[in-house]
Amino acid sequence: MRRSAWRLAMGFVLAAKVAFAAVVPGVSFEQRVGETLPLDAEFRDTDGNLRPLGAWFRDRPVVLWFGYARCPQLCSVVSDGMVSALRPLQASAGIDFDVLMITIDPAETAAEARASRAEAVGHYGRESAGRGWHYLTGGEAAIREVTAAAGFHFIYDPRSRQYAHPSGLLVLTPQGRISSYFPGLDFAPKALASAIDRAGSGGIGEKTADLLIACFRGDGISGRYGKIIWRTLGVAVGLTVVALGAGIGGMLWSERRARRPGGEGGAP
Repeated sequence: MRRSAWRLAMGFVLAAKVAFAAVVPGVSFEQRVGETLPLDAEFRDTDGNLRPLGAWFRDRPVVLWFGYARCPQLCSVVSDGMVSALRPLQASAGIDFDVLMITIDPAETAAEARASRAEAVGHYGRESAGRGWHYLTGGEAAIREVTAAAGFHFIYDPRSRQYAHPSGLLVLTPQGRISSYFPGLDFAPKALASAIDRAGSGGIGEKTADLLIACFRGDGISGRYGKIIWRTLGVAVGLTVVALGAGIGGMLWSERRARRPGGEGGAP
């Protein structure tokens, strides 16, 4: 009964995800474990220095995420979730691993990048982060090249001047190979610590549960797909809530039944 309820719940969640993807073509987080990022693509640091991406891959694993400073919703949530997951770890940014943020907005300024970096480093609260926490800006071609290699697919709405994009983290080896994915907004510290350790030794992990959470401001979507997108998102959220409720309810009912005398798992 537990397995059946859980499968039903996951089926609804998958249906919601498929429905969303069908009306927002181009937004997905494809897990390309084992692939190497194009380390020759050029980006600028917060001081304006232009260097190849490989310059930020040294002898340590890298925690990478994509977003943009003007994001109205999820980017700050992803950043906060990442910092909250990294703070309890014994390993430290700038010593045992590096953190790399790459903007998806080619119009982002150095001042915006510095402000975003300073906020995250301050939240993290360790002195070592200053030398291992980087925020990169770049041109359209470089951004598209790296995000495509990472499986991070997003679209731009020129009317609202916003991006619809997925959320999550990647953990990479010192050589720039993708070792692990952490899709979503909330990241388990122990799992992230294990992924960093594995990537540090050059190990490649397995694909994780596929979860698509897309960022796009509701009143900003316009044009051909605007109404359809948000109607579908409303249905998707509703289906997810119903699915999770059904799964949890089914498991609780099964446990209560098993505890009854003569029931499954109960006394004979």
